[in-house]
Amino acid sequence: MNIRQLEAFHATIEAGSVTLAGEKLGISQPAVSKLLRSFSEACGFQLFTRSGGRLVPTLEARMLAVEVERMFSGTKRIARLAEAVRNREWGEVTIAAPPALATRYLSQALSPFLKEQPDIHFTLQSRTSPRIGELVAAGQIDIGLSVLPFDHPNVSSQVIMRFSMVCVLPVSHPLAKRQVIEIDDLRNVPFISLARDDCSLMTIDRAFQLKGVQKRNRIEVPLSETACSLVANGVGISIVPPFVGLDYAEDRLVRRTLLPETFMDVWLLTPSGRPLSLASQKLVDFIRAAVSPFDQRVGRKAG
Repeated sequence: MNIRQLEAFHATIEAGSVTLAGEKLGISQPAVSKLLRSFSEACGFQLFTRSGGRLVPTLEARMLAVEVERMFSGTKRIARLAEAVRNREWGEVTIAAPPALATRYLSQALSPFLKEQPDIHFTLQSRTSPRIGELVAAGQIDIGLSVLPFDHPNVSSQVIMRFSMVCVLPVSHPLAKRQVIEIDDLRNVPFISLARDDCSLMTIDRAFQLKGVQKRNRIEVPLSETACSLVANGVGISIVPPFVGLDYAEDRLVRRTLLPETFMDVWLLTPSGRPLSLASQKLVDFIRAAVSPFDQRVGRKAG
């Protein structure tokens, strides 16, 4: 018993004749007949009888055909799966990103990709940048986005975006009339600050320190999106990444250029010990496109 015999048997059952089975398999009618005879001998019972010029499967053949059909159905599923993997339409991908990216922007930006790839099992985790590096190094996630580089032999890192922080203000705030906000303008202004372990807070504090300005922290919140919500409700002002708070209309929250420019990098972290899956590679390409509108390197190269 071999696969060619099973193919001939399956094709004959489906087509109802040896001639049509041969056409389906791309072989001659005598070749099909020979395969059926050898398959019948291997089984030890008759597979077909003739009735009125028609080929009729025996009861034993019909019982066997059920199992053969399952086998070929499984083969077809494997073929479809292989095609989906080849076309990067199937797989499992786990991403970890800082809250500023993971909370809203990244989920919205990746939605078109996920709609087009319904067979990809996708997991998005919100983690601090140091923790993201550890997860990549341990092989627990496929892709990490971090605002800090991570030097480890098991991690490959590459900058995929350099963004400039923006100042967000209530539309009624006196400074909202300006198109550019300088750090000096923020003296004694009630400030909505991020938690002390947030990496962007260190960058913001350094910008204030370099200008000799005392930041008046009034409220501390865990997420940039939370800060934007408070700003939109007129509680104070804040400094956030440019991809945060995009859902607020300009009649509630205004976004202004901050000077001096305060830059942060986003690093793409991937395991160095194993290649990315095809699905992960495709997702990385999509992420690059999603963050490109905020990449200051692009504008400067173009200029």
